[in-house]
Amino acid sequence: MSSILTIDLRNGRNDRFGGKATISASQFGLNLEGPFSSSSDFIFSARRSYLDFIFKAAGFSFVPEYYDVLSKMNFKIDNRNSLSFLFIGAFDNLRYFNDTPDKRFDNSRILGSDQIQYVTGFTFRHLFDKGFADIILSRNHIDFDTSQRDSLLNPIFKNKSLEAENSLRADVIYKLSPKSELNMGASVKQVKFDADLFFPTFITTFGDSLPLTSLRTTRRFTKGAAYTDLNAHIFSRFIMNFGLRSDYFDGIESKFTFSPRFSVSYKLNELTNINFSTGVYHQSPSYIWLAADESNKKLKSVRTNQFIGGFDFRLRDDALLKVDAFFKDYKN
Repeated sequence: MSSILTIDLRNGRNDRFGGKATISASQFGLNLEGPFSSSSDFIFSARRSYLDFIFKAAGFSFVPEYYDVLSKMNFKIDNRNSLSFLFIGAFDNLRYFNDTPDKRFDNSRILGSDQIQYVTGFTFRHLFDKGFADIILSRNHIDFDTSQRDSLLNPIFKNKSLEAENSLRADVIYKLSPKSELNMGASVKQVKFDADLFFPTFITTFGDSLPLTSLRTTRRFTKGAAYTDLNAHIFSRFIMNFGLRSDYFDGIESKFTFSPRFSVSYKLNELTNINFSTGVYHQSPSYIWLAADESNKKLKSVRTNQFIGGFDFRLRDDALLKVDAFFKDYKN
């Protein structure tokens, strides 16, 4: 059962808002939307899963609990400048009921996980005659608390880890001509990584075992990137794109990577395009690898060489058929 309440803000002194706020409320959710003023607006949503009520009523020994939140606000400073704010968060928990020996035994077979994740940031946008520029300040936060305990509540496995990234990014899109566009950007990230792990010694089917059974560490890293991208219409049927990206990561000895990209699209007729693209892509090693063993600083960023070819065919005005085939060559 749910109810919806609409609040109209276009009365009295609020006529200039030119909009309304809608509140739709139910037992497990709340949505808010509307203007702050004639030059600003917002949206807010919060939800809660009802699965835990079902699990508890059915007599389960554990209960999952889930929440999520979304919030976005836009502020128009003037005709050329604007500011926006975004927050997206999810909270996923597992609650145990260990009040009886039977429930403790059932729960000993469950790997439980509590997770807190959110991304938030501010974006400033400036418009100019031939394009626009964005400056983005953001934070990405992932907190895991995963564990399993025996029937006496002694830990069997534990992984409590945190990955937090504070990022500053700038992007510029500039129209060189009616048929060409230049994109440029750069970013810098400060990374914090915490890990508290415990797991039992075990032997694999190959006779190997891990060299450690616990780890507690805090590490900090710096990442940087810069890219440029040129998109141009060549003659009347070709669209070409040339790009280059460079990445920096101070957690390994090979700190810099360079990644060129290229794509071309040929207009066969009014309905059909033939497409091809290729590029080099890099991904830095996982933080946990670097925290667990100092010798892993000698690792290189994972690299893939990618090739994609295909075509798209417009079936009608509102339907497009697109077929692609790809090949990836992995290295490092």
